[in-house]
Amino acid sequence: MSKAADRMKLSEAILALVEQQRAETGDAFLGSDVEEFLIEAQFRDLETEILQNPGAIEPWLVRRRRDNN
Repeated sequence: MSKAADRMKLSEAILALVEQQRAETGDAFLGSDVEEFLIEAQFRDLETEILQNPGAIEPWLVRRRRDNN
């Protein structure tokens, strides 16, 4: 299993804990910054892994531009 897959499983567990705490407290915004950070990190990991080993989809890959604002 790749490092990205390991981090994704860890992120999934953390997000499950965030959801549990939201349900217990009734606060829909609890942990929203953590949630956003983890999801963005997962996208970066997947993007990096795909770009390093694109396989058959290589002809269709386009790098996305990031806003640095």
